[in-house]
Order: sequence, then C-alpha cells, then structure tokens
Amino acid sequence: MKSKKINFKNYKNGLLIFIISILLAILGHSFYLYRFFKEGTIFTGPNDGLEQMLPMQLYLYQKIWSGEWFYSLDFGLGGDHYTDLAYYYSTSIVFFIDALLIKFVSFFIDLKTDTITFWAKNAFFISILKSSIAMTITYYYFKVIHKKNYLGFLFGFLFLTSAIYFRFTLYWSFFSDVFIFLPLLLLAIELYIRKNHKALFIATVAMIFINNFYFAYHLVIIGFVYFLYRNLLPTTFDTVPKLKQWIHFITMAVLGLMISSFAFFYAAYGFLGNDRSPYKEPLKLFSPFDQYANIFYDNYLVIVLIITVQALLTFTLYKHYYYRMFAIFTFVLLILSCMPFMDSLFNGFSAPQKRWHYLITFASSGLISFYIYYFKSIPLKHYLVTIIPGIFILFLSATQIQKPETITWIYIAMVIHIIGALVLYIEDKKYQRYLYLLMIALLMIMNLDVVRLHNKIDNYNAGINPRANLKYIESSVYDSQLQRQIVNTYKQKLKPGERIDFRVLEQDNTPMYQGFKGVSLYSSIFDGRLIDFYYRDLMINLKEESISRYSTFNSRSNLESLFNVKYLIRKQYQTDIPENFKLIKDYGKYKVYENQYMLPFGKITNNIYREKDLKTPIDREHAMITGVITKQKNASQNPVIQNKNLIDVAKVKTSNAHWSYNKKQLIVNPGSGGLVVTVPDKYLKDQKDFYIEMHVSLISPVKNFQINVNGYANNRLFQSSKYRTHQDDLTYRIKIPKHKKILIGLSEGTYNFKLKGIYTEDYQTLKQESKNEPIDLTFNEKDMKFNIKNSSKGYFVTPIVYRDGLTAYVNGKKTNIENVNYLMSAVKVDENTKSIQFKYLPPYFKLVCFISILGLLLSFIYLYIPKFSKRKEVLSKDIK
Repeated sequence: MKSKKINFKNYKNGLLIFIISILLAILGHSFYLYRFFKEGTIFTGPNDGLEQMLPMQLYLYQKIWSGEWFYSLDFGLGGDHYTDLAYYYSTSIVFFIDALLIKFVSFFIDLKTDTITFWAKNAFFISILKSSIAMTITYYYFKVIHKKNYLGFLFGFLFLTSAIYFRFTLYWSFFSDVFIFLPLLLLAIELYIRKNHKALFIATVAMIFINNFYFAYHLVIIGFVYFLYRNLLPTTFDTVPKLKQWIHFITMAVLGLMISSFAFFYAAYGFLGNDRSPYKEPLKLFSPFDQYANIFYDNYLVIVLIITVQALLTFTLYKHYYYRMFAIFTFVLLILSCMPFMDSLFNGFSAPQKRWHYLITFASSGLISFYIYYFKSIPLKHYLVTIIPGIFILFLSATQIQKPETITWIYIAMVIHIIGALVLYIEDKKYQRYLYLLMIALLMIMNLDVVRLHNKIDNYNAGINPRANLKYIESSVYDSQLQRQIVNTYKQKLKPGERIDFRVLEQDNTPMYQGFKGVSLYSSIFDGRLIDFYYRDLMINLKEESISRYSTFNSRSNLESLFNVKYLIRKQYQTDIPENFKLIKDYGKYKVYENQYMLPFGKITNNIYREKDLKTPIDREHAMITGVITKQKNASQNPVIQNKNLIDVAKVKTSNAHWSYNKKQLIVNPGSGGLVVTVPDKYLKDQKDFYIEMHVSLISPVKNFQINVNGYANNRLFQSSKYRTHQDDLTYRIKIPKHKKILIGLSEGTYNFKLKGIYTEDYQTLKQESKNEPIDLTFNEKDMKFNIKNSSKGYFVTPIVYRDGLTAYVNGKKTNIENVNYLMSAVKVDENTKSIQFKYLPPYFKLVCFISILGLLLSFIYLYIPKFSKRKEVLSKDIK
C-alpha cells in the first residue's frame, strides 16, 4: 500500500480562502470600524449588550482563570454561574477561544481585561473572527454542493454581513454564533450523504450542543428538515442509500449528544430549573401586516434583499436541484415569518420571539448566489418580467413608509436591474463579463448599504446612539472612576461574607463589572429558588417588574442584615434607604450608609420553624432572624409569634376612584387615583415601617401601569407582556410617614384589587438578635470554609445560597446539608464541631463527564474500527 502524501496545495488554498474571508469580514464591519475610530461608537447595544453581554464576558473570563469554574458567592446572592450562564457564555466554544486568545496576548500586553472598555473593544475582534470563520465554512458548503467556488464568497458575504447578523451581534453577541454552526451542520450533512464522511457530523453535533443549548434546539429542527428534504429528494451525487442515512444519522447524532453531555446537560438543567410562569396568551394565525412587517424594506430585525423576489420568480432555473431547494426554503420561510406560531416554536413553544429569521437570510443568500451563477442563462424577456414585482414593492414601500434617512440602496438596486438587462442583451463576451462582475460588485455594495442604513435607523437610532459610546460606559451612568473608587474603598473594609448594596441606576450586573459582592443580577436564567424567594416566599418588590432580574430588597432592613449587607451606596437624590442604615460618608454625587445591626455570616440555632406555619413575609423574616425555617413537616417547631394585621382597624377611602362588584374591582378615573388608608395612632407607637400586602391585577386597558405607595413607584408590565412575572400578590415596605397615612396610587384603569394586610415593624427582633453574642468563627470565602472555636449542638445556618450539588463537610467528614430559610444552607453540628466546609460540584457531574468520555470512545470505535478492518483486509489481499 502506498502511503498518502501531504497535499500542501490544499493547505495553501485553505489559508488563502480564510484570508479572503477575513478581508471580506473587515469590509463588512467597515461602517462600524469607521464610527468607532471617528466617534467612539461601540459595537455593543446599550441595553442587553451593556447590561448583560459585556459584564458576563468580563465576569466569566475572570472566573475561568481564577479557577472558580462553577459556584461563586459573588454571582448575585451566590450561585452556579456555570449552569445559569450556559444560555450565554459559560459553555460557549466561541467565548472560550476568545478567552484563550485574550489570555495569550495578555502575557505580552496589559489589556486591562477587568474593564468594560476592553470588552467593548474586543467585540469588534471576536465578531470579525467569527464572521471570517463562518464565511469560510459557508464557502466550503457552497463548494461541496456546487463547483463554482468564487460565488461561495458571495454567499458567505451576503449571509455574514446581513442586517440580522449585526443585530444579533450588537445586542446578544452569543446569538450570532449560530451563523457558524448553521453552514457547518449543513456541510456535515452533505459530506455524509455524498461522500460517507462521518467524523465532521459527530463533531458538529457535539459542538452545537456544547456551545449553546438554545440554538442547538434551533439547529436540530433545521438539520432534520434539511436532511428530510435531501433524503426524500436525492441528487445523482449521493452515495449513501436512504435507509442507511437514517441509521447512521441517528447513530452519529446520539454520539455527538453524548460527547456534549458535560455542557449541554447543565444548560438544559438550568433552563428547566428556571421556574418561569408559562406564556398563556393566545397566538394569532398571522402577525399584523404593518410597515414593520415589511422585511424587504423596513424591518427592525432582518432585511431581505429585493433581488430575492426576482430569483423566486425565475422559474426557468428551478430545473437545477439546489436552486430549487433554496427557492423552496426561502419562499416557505418568508410565509412562515408572518406566523407567530413559528416564533413560539423556535422559542420552545413559549412566548413568541423572532430569533430564527437568520434562516431567511441564509436561504435567500444561497438563492441569490445560485441566481447569479445561472444568470446568463435567463431569457431577457423573462428577466424583465421578474424585476417588475420587486420594483413595485420598493416603489410602494418608499412612498408609504417615511424614513429619517434617504434609502440610497434603492438606487443601487435600480442600477443592478439595468446592468442585469445589459448582461443579457449584450452578446460580446468580454463586455458581458465586465458587466457581470460589476453587477456582483454592486450587489455586495448594496448589501453593505442596506446594513449601513439599517443600523443607523434601527440599531443606532436617536434614543440609542448617545449610549452606544465609549464616553457613556466610562461615565457616572455606567462605570465611572468615582464609583470604582468608592466601591474599592469599602470593599477593603468588608469582612468575609459581607456585601455592598449598590448598582448604577438600573444596571443590575454592576457587581459583575465593578468586582464586588452585591445583591443584584440580570440574567434570563437563574435558579428557580431565587424566583420563589423573591416573588412568592418573601414577596420582595422590584421597582421595575421583570422575570430576568432581582435587585436589592425593597429596602427591607431585615433582609439586608440576613444577607450580610454592610454598606449601602446611593446617588444623592435616592431616598430608598432602609431603616437602621446610618450615613457615614457623603461624596457629593454619592452617599454611603452603614448597617447598624449586622448579623453573623454563620450562626447556630435550635429555634426551628416550619414553612407551612409562617403565613406572611414579615413573620418569615423574623423566623429567619431568630432561628431557622425548614421544609421538614415533622420537625420540632417553635411557636410562631404573628405580627398583627391592622387591616380591620384601618380606614380605607377611595381617591379619584370607586369600587364595583362588591369591592372586588377598583376603577381608577382619568389621571390617577387609588386609596387613602389611615391607621389609628395607637398602633403606630415606636413603629418604623409599614409592610403592605395587596393583590393588584389590571383588567383594562392593556398597558403598562404604575403602583405608587407613598412615593415608592412600582412600574408594572402590560397584561400580555413576555416579561411579566405574573405575580400579582405584592408586598410594599415604606417608612411610616409623619402624616401616618398610606397613599396607594394607581394609573387609570380597572383593577382586580384587594388590600390583604397592613403590618408594622419596629425592628426589635433584629436589634435583639444582633446584640446576641455570636459564635467565634472565621470564614474563608475562597474555600467556603468556617473554623469554629465555641460550637454547640443545633443547626449551623449560613446565607450561602443552596444549590443542588452543594455538599458540606463537618470536621472533614461529609454530612447532610439542608435547604433552609427558602434560600440558605444549614448542617447539624454539635459541641465537637471545629470546621465546616461547603463544596460545590454541579449535580451528576461525574456521571455526565463519564457519558462524554464514553461518547468519545464509542465515536472512535464507530469511525475507525471499520476503516481499520478494511485496511487489514486490503493488506491481506496484497500479501496473498
């Protein structure tokens, strides 16, 4: 047998293809690069981009290289960032490649990776790299299904410099990873069907499920539909029989999924544990057809090039297999884009989200590339007929839809139509070729102009542009030097386990990028226990209703102390200061307050309360302060001292509102109105705060509304909002004012309303507990280890947030750990306890790692044992 020689020509060609892809990617990003160097405009959206994407990248980068791969006390109130951020970056292959490259460069250059400014600049680099790789893969996909290589670059360019690619990358950068894996998956399918190549498909499936479980779900649907089409309608180039395709694709998919288990399992586990309320709104058959539904001219997400219309109408080219395939896919996807059901399907049958429209761009880009290839074979008359509908759509759109900018790409489209006609009319091959190449160049220029205007009008509009800037992210509304100075000053004064309650305006991920243990988090996925704790158990009110955030504790002093908040930092004008916090420093723009009644980070108690015996948030707070709340139904319990509900002694009057349906509905008149509640003075002596429980749900009209309690404004989302918490039983903590009245204001509308409870708090429980002699212990945050000098028998309770996978070791021996106080952790100890250590490993981690390794081993056997057997057979024949 002859040994195979390395074909260096293939390597050179591959390098050249990648270099061309890089150059095309830089060209595609030129508008953004120009604006960055001229105006400091960043390549990240000011909403989710600055509030989630960049802080999470910074945070995870630090965790990767510090060795904290799973659980951190500074992840919100504490938790498993590996599981909860798998939706974003924690298992992302693209992010890990980026992190490795950054780490390598940082050995030679100080990149200041602890600043958001660096990560804003890095967004350019990773996007260009990502689009270059995706463009290269798209080129090879086109090369496999068609031999005209250079049009593979056109396919990749149109796909990777599209409006939706930049929309995804700007606002949710991990979304655009799918632009790599979509063509890679289709390439792998083609290589198996045509050439019986299996390894790439297994590797692709594994990478898809590792990188992002959400888009893995997308690609499962896409891959299956594509395979089904190719299987039922084969080409003459296919070498693998149909039945064999089914057997091996299922086998390869299972092997790829097994390999990905170490990442995919936790992404799915985190998603299923998120515990969101299901979306219950009925779906219409079709979306409203307004100007924003016009995907050929004015859509915030995707713009389909108008050439697609004439390509769809060129029926003479449908005789070509892949042209017909891309035309069918494009047409079907355009129709489905009008149906909310598809938006729900690609969002896991949840609230409809338009996150699958990159498929339209991919299909239409492929169709246009084939159209250009076969263009010279189109009859001139047929061509002239097919351009009419597209011209009509553009004319109608331009006259009916007012845009703040002149839509210059329309004129380029008209020039392309004229040049196209000349290509088909002129018989001179030389001039025809020049015009043909000019048409391709103008098509690329038109695509760039579409993207330029789309981003100027939709992505960087007047409301967004000022915030998408380096100056903005280095200012006091995001991340200023003064803020960092204050945070660093008081961070150094913290004892292990203590926290700072601070966020910049509504930036709930401020602790991530300013590097301190805070009490807020903004993430689409976090553990369901946190949701239960905030919305159901303690009913902590958030000023801005959201299913993706938690922050502060509605200034409830008991909770601030329970979670060891030592310092509070607030802007000069902010008045939401909890009771028992004393002003210790005024920086002009900011004020710093110190908690006067801290609780220890760990305590031993024998006061046990059962969850089912505690009915109100204030009673639960007191129980957590004086003892421990357990889920165990048969646990011995202390008697519950219930706070008195003052609802029966309070006087309730309406103001610019009136009751209906036996006081079950409250109708608020135009302007605003609500209730005035008066509590007799004798019940308010020495009391500091009101806790007010109520049920409020807006019946009509459908709109956002506000509940204002004594100046505390709580903004609630409209009834059918995708981001509603669906928690209408609310608790508000307010200081008892001098006038002793509770003023409940509501926006105009009709409400289901019930005032359920009025309680007062004097904080004697907290003050008494803070004065008790704490146990003598030290705590090492990095190892989550306590050393105790004077232990006693009872429950050792700590606000280390409980997660499945958390284990405890008492005196070095593993012991049972309990989830107590809804969110905290506890172990039983006795007089001989000297040390307690908490360790975390994601649940079933060893098992899923074993499955991943087994998947790799089985894949090796599946791929190489048959080849080895064939080689052995051939060798034996040669010997004979």
